[in-house]
Amino acid sequence: MSTEQESTTTALVTKSARPFTGFLLGLILGIALAVIIQQAGIWPLDQLLLFAAAGLFALIGMLIGGAGRDKAGPFASILPLVLSVALIAFGALGLASVNQNGEINGGCTVDATSSVDSTVVTDSSRQDPFEIDPNGSLSWVAASPGPITDHLWNIYVDVGGFSIPIAGNEEPEPNSAGTQENIGDVADVSSYVQEVSDIAGFELRGVLEVGGDIEGGGGACDGFGFVVLTADPLSTLVSQIAAAIAALALISLLLLVFNRTRETEVVIADEAGASHPYAEAGDASSAGAEAGDASSAGAVAGGAAGTVTGAHERRDPSVDDNETAEPDPDTGRNDDM
Repeated sequence: MSTEQESTTTALVTKSARPFTGFLLGLILGIALAVIIQQAGIWPLDQLLLFAAAGLFALIGMLIGGAGRDKAGPFASILPLVLSVALIAFGALGLASVNQNGEINGGCTVDATSSVDSTVVTDSSRQDPFEIDPNGSLSWVAASPGPITDHLWNIYVDVGGFSIPIAGNEEPEPNSAGTQENIGDVADVSSYVQEVSDIAGFELRGVLEVGGDIEGGGGACDGFGFVVLTADPLSTLVSQIAAAIAALALISLLLLVFNRTRETEVVIADEAGASHPYAEAGDASSAGAEAGDASSAGAVAGGAAGTVTGAHERRDPSVDDNETAEPDPDTGRNDDM
């Protein structure tokens, strides 16, 4: 009865792929970077920047989560890929608006002047927004082609292609005087910007697409333009939070890259004496040689027996089997005896 000996050793095992984890980390990183770019005044947080950046980094994260690891199941691999491509495709639809200028419909006009810039709304664009110093002055003149009475108005900020209201009225304003102009002049817009930021739920800084509409008796107008509230990089709370989130997501992705294997103990079971394979082979060869020698000996013995038998069975044809051989005259012996 054979016995077994067990021994343990440490081996590196490849970890399972984590494409969905990489997808989520890349998605968070892409959104955070888009916010930083917007807050720095480089580009508005529009459909192109928000969704394309999120989808692109989500795709990169998904690939990182699976690189150098064991394959994941079809669902875990395909779903993040589909979501990443969908985000990129939706963001790519914003390419048509890259060179878009501000516009106003309904015959209204809006002129604005800040302490650092001046513009007509229709002249502003994503690439050349109207610049406003958050601590400076701002004045504007908005005019309609005719009096608009009993009107409702609304001002919004566009984020990723979605409008977020920041100001407006809930009850119609009569405009009993029949004025056609709205004139404003603010010496320090910081309090106004802060008030609007509180309504919007986030700090208004960087490049923004600002739009609005007015509708009532006598007509209606709507439009949008691009403004930039100047700010130093990472000086706002929003950009600082985004930078911290981006750093954490990036570190987590790097951990996925460099942490693709794990150590594990492997148990090895061997029969007794199995640690000497060459000795066993030698013994087997010797046994085979001995068996060969025995076979050879048997063959020789068999051959000798056959020879003796054959010698015994041979007869002199000249001698009759029924005759008795004559004894040798010299020895007196009979050859048959």
